[in-house]
Amino acid sequence: HERELTAYAYERLSEVEGLHLLGPGPDQRGGLIAFTLEGVHPHDISAILDRQGVAVRAGHHCANPLHDRYGIAASARASFYLYNTASEVDVLAAALHKAQEIFIG
Repeated sequence: HERELTAYAYERLSEVEGLHLLGPGPDQRGGLIAFTLEGVHPHDISAILDRQGVAVRAGHHCANPLHDRYGIAASARASFYLYNTASEVDVLAAALHKAQEIFIG
């Protein structure tokens, strides 16, 4: 379930213009996706998503070497587990579009 949901999230989040998924493709990852959204700081992403009922982490995630590799200061991270559903992934994607509207226009 976790891998299927992560693959679905990878697919849905790939549809968000300006969203950069960090790390390997869906076949080589567990139940999380780290990302950045062009023009929006990860902490701002987290705040907007929180208002939409979506909880993500924002910051360094004890992964500073990864951030150095990608030349970014921080990232946002969504995690998936047994209790998550595809409809929650859809809410995440919609909330990211909302963040774009607010910060980019």
